Amino acid sequence: MPSDTYPDTDPHFSALWFELLGRTALPEGADIEYAPIGPEDTPDSILLPLVRMPGTRLISGLATCYTPLFAPIGSGNIPEAALTRKFRQIRQRCDITQLRLSPLDTNAAFFSLAQRSLKRAGWIVSDYFCFGNWYGTVDGIFDDWWAARPSRLRNTVKRARKRLEADPDFKIAIIEGGIALDEAINAFVSVYNRSWKTPEPWPDFIPGLIRLAADKGWLRLGLVSLDGKPVASQLWLVANGCAYIEKLAHDVDYDSRGVGTVLSAHLMRHVIEHDHITRIDYLIGDDAYKRDWTPERCERRGLIAFNPRTIPGWIAAARHFGGQRLKSLLKPHPGTASARVPRIMDVFRANNLQNDQCFATPCFAQGDGNRHIAGKKVLKSAIARIMDMSRATMLHFIRSRNLRTGDGNDKKL
Repeated sequence: MPSDTYPDTDPHFSALWFELLGRTALPEGADIEYAPIGPEDTPDSILLPLVRMPGTRLISGLATCYTPLFAPIGSGNIPEAALTRKFRQIRQRCDITQLRLSPLDTNAAFFSLAQRSLKRAGWIVSDYFCFGNWYGTVDGIFDDWWAARPSRLRNTVKRARKRLEADPDFKIAIIEGGIALDEAINAFVSVYNRSWKTPEPWPDFIPGLIRLAADKGWLRLGLVSLDGKPVASQLWLVANGCAYIEKLAHDVDYDSRGVGTVLSAHLMRHVIEHDHITRIDYLIGDDAYKRDWTPERCERRGLIAFNPRTIPGWIAAARHFGGQRLKSLLKPHPGTASARVPRIMDVFRANNLQNDQCFATPCFAQGDGNRHIAGKKVLKSAIARIMDMSRATMLHFIRSRNLRTGDGNDKKL
């Protein structure tokens, strides 16, 4: 039977990772709980990190924009009864309307276990797409791995590296810790602030992660310098036979010099030849360049659960499942239930509104008051029709899944 948790050697599932998130990447007043879900004799051996943001009625797994994958802390198999019991305890709270766990690996045992446990505890459960994840495997020989990369990429790196090495100010380094760490952190932040990327929402997290990674031996911080200043930086973590690519950036003034691409190739060679990694993981996002370096892709998904003990829980569920139905209405598949339901465009046509008018309705020119009022009426009528579809969808969902309260009596709704 596969383990329901990941080894503590993966940085993103360590207690230290969650402690750093809680300390540097959450708003003041966030309520964190480490729920014990281990075996009966050692319940604290596996912990489910949960958080409730201030002013919300939502409990979620302790994850932020920095989280590439969520899973409990610990090792071993999670008893389904323990996880179900915890989810039932949360559902019985009338101040909680939703519970979310994301992003999750759909191939891991925890995904299906959490899904089953939520349903057994009486929640209304669905899943949703989070982001794509690009990764690649390595057989240990850099030259073989590099030869399998697209010729366009190999030629780009070769030309850019040759031009950079001709510049006497060119320097490239990989920092793993030591006395140069603070200087390396400042260099990373400096490059990031001069890159194309938006400012960090939690500026203390990345410096904290760099220090943590250096202390644990995970850190591979790559830097390229030109003209006496850092112009490219990449934060990688190496652990558990994998190179995790956390953050990368370069100075936009050096776009044409290929400093980021050269640094990526330099780090790839280092982690393959010196760290002997067997996997490279870009973690988050479907950026086009990633497929040249890592040709394999999977998806991360989330679980969302609605509390049927609360009216807001039912309303949120209706919106969610109604939205899913609307997507199917836009692109119905012949022979399916969605093909038998009127499409969204049919709602507008039924109100004598042409396709090219549908999306222009809220944006009528000023002074055309009668047309604006008519447009608002059409939209209201269409929205009312859509809400009727959403209510019908929810009723069908409840009846088809034979939902239960989860209160112990298993009374059908």
